[in-house]
Amino acid sequence: MTLKKIFGTMLALAGLVGAAYAGDDTEIVKQGDTTVTLADVDGFLQQMPENQREGYLSSSARVQQMLIGILRDKQLANQAVAMKLDQDPHVQAEIAFARDRILSRRRVNAYEASLQVPSMEVAAKEQYLAHKTDYVVPEIVDVQHVLISEKGRSDADAKALAEKVRSEAMADPRAFDQLVQKYSEDPSKASNQGQIRDATSAKLVGEFTAAAKKLTKVDEISPVVKTSYGYHVLKLIQRTPAKPQEFVAVKDQLVAKLKENYVAEQRKTFFAKLDEGRPSVNSQGMEALQERYKLGAMPSISEAVKSAESNK
Repeated sequence: MTLKKIFGTMLALAGLVGAAYAGDDTEIVKQGDTTVTLADVDGFLQQMPENQREGYLSSSARVQQMLIGILRDKQLANQAVAMKLDQDPHVQAEIAFARDRILSRRRVNAYEASLQVPSMEVAAKEQYLAHKTDYVVPEIVDVQHVLISEKGRSDADAKALAEKVRSEAMADPRAFDQLVQKYSEDPSKASNQGQIRDATSAKLVGEFTAAAKKLTKVDEISPVVKTSYGYHVLKLIQRTPAKPQEFVAVKDQLVAKLKENYVAEQRKTFFAKLDEGRPSVNSQGMEALQERYKLGAMPSISEAVKSAESNK
């Protein structure tokens, strides 16, 4: 099976995904006696959240690897059956456990789907009004910088050159573009002319952000700043003040979070009902467990359940 053939099959699959099912046994890829069908792909995709599947399928490379992976797993599984590995008690126990996990997840999904989630718009507005300071677009500081690296020069020489750049910048801040082109050793200067958007972001190194925060006036030049990248000279381009977000801008986010919290609380109550009865422990079975896996003393399961309930 060549990648070219798989790619052709992948394109066919893309058409089938958006159309009505032609049947779960629709063949996608075949090699020897092993076939990958739509049902196989459905099973694979069930492992990931529904809202991630479209993004996953948008990559032709991922779809190719998915089909190859499913085909290989089926080939190996067929070989395992032919070797009667499926009759091994350990394998049967593992398959049974996987079945229970899948059915458990499905049961929880079915419960959540059955919930009548109330409208959260009023609650969202109340939360917004009570915590308006939490819904603010933070201040944005944009700077331009020259980087002097220590590569190929001593620390003293790098600092001296940076001080020279700062002196020239102080003399004529409007000529900072030329200083970037002449001196800066930041590889990204070709695309951004030394400009750093949101220079106080936590994504940047602390010394750099600290220097950016101290700049208050447009064209103000910073002292020389040392970071792990070398020595920097910064010029303030602009500061965009923080501003409150209107409710309409955060409404969907708040409603979604409140609904998520509601479902989580309902799920917690649902699980609590499963724990209402006290589990009984077979002492001989517990001893067998401890012996098989060389376990130490085990706490009482009943007490563990009781403790979990008291902490709810």
